[in-house]
Amino acid sequence: MPRRVGRPLITAVTVALLGVPVLVPSATASPFPGSRADRGVPEAGLVLASDAVAAVGGVASTVLAERVERALIAVGGAAVTVKLPGPRRAAVPKAAGPTWRWNGWVSGAAGPETDDGTFAAFRGEPLGIVGVWSDTSAESQTSMGTLKAYDDYVGEIDIAVGGLVRGETWAQAAAGRFVGRWTTAVRTIKAHRAGKGTTYIRIAHEMNGDWMAWGVTSKNLAAFKKGYRLYASIIRKEFHEARITFSPNSGNHTDVSIDKLWPGDDITDVIGPDYYDWDNDVASPASWKQETNAWLVPKVTPTGLAAWREYAERRGKPIAMPEWGLPMGDDPQWITYVHDYMARYAAGRGSTNVAGRFVYDVYFNAEPKFKLLGGDNPRAGAAYAKLTWGK
Repeated sequence: MPRRVGRPLITAVTVALLGVPVLVPSATASPFPGSRADRGVPEAGLVLASDAVAAVGGVASTVLAERVERALIAVGGAAVTVKLPGPRRAAVPKAAGPTWRWNGWVSGAAGPETDDGTFAAFRGEPLGIVGVWSDTSAESQTSMGTLKAYDDYVGEIDIAVGGLVRGETWAQAAAGRFVGRWTTAVRTIKAHRAGKGTTYIRIAHEMNGDWMAWGVTSKNLAAFKKGYRLYASIIRKEFHEARITFSPNSGNHTDVSIDKLWPGDDITDVIGPDYYDWDNDVASPASWKQETNAWLVPKVTPTGLAAWREYAERRGKPIAMPEWGLPMGDDPQWITYVHDYMARYAAGRGSTNVAGRFVYDVYFNAEPKFKLLGGDNPRAGAAYAKLTWGK
């Protein structure tokens, strides 16, 4: 607010408002540097609202504001809208989850070459993150056996924990049937991971597909959201240092939009679609632009990488790729496009404001047709190894 350096000349008009005389300034040059008059708006329409407020004990009411405005019109003052603050109310913050400090863009891989240092040597730099899954049977979901290979690893991990197993339903989950199993799972993760680096937990990843035991349609949507939130609440309670990644498939295979699947701001820390090059038709900047900007339903269900990033930004969340790779052929250009896009929108190290920024990626080097190292994509692997991943 500009500093007050004097008072304007006053007309003889006074208006009784709530028993308080309010003075209406005349149309003279403004003595307030940077005031409306200095910006081409007459001062005559401005009321010394501070005088009125002080006179009634500092309470600025909506009624007072309305009467001031009517008085201005009555005396021929300039047509400006007077906005006075209403009664003070306690701010109600939006439920948005914890405020984290991020480590920039952290990059890594999943697969057998990640736990013995082979993949790190291949790309010429250490892995900032590794990806694992313990999501098949009820036993695997509680024992979290895939973490044992990384007990000596100090770094970030993304773990897909599943949620249901075959024969179970989201209705059962919503009713609390699996609270014991899920609690054991989270406590086991904490026992392996506490103090060793950021742990990202993906509940029911690719839930918008029809190939998972935990798939979601419009018929079980409400139960899914209740069950998902229940699992997330266990993570918040039992291992509050862990971060929760909402991880649909990048393509939608259900009758429910991503907007409707959204479990809530308060229990989502990262938006992390699993992103694969199933079309294998990116041969030029134009075709990449078309792919990366694709939406199945505009602004509701993204499919391309840029569309997902925009979606995450709108939701106020960072973005990640917990799984990504080449299932349809050796395509070095696609690897380069993905890298350059993530580098362009990488999160800043130490930042707390990372909406729409990449915080991690995990290349899926776990099966031959996807592999950059020891698999079916040697040219793409060579391109990958020449690039710098993470910053």
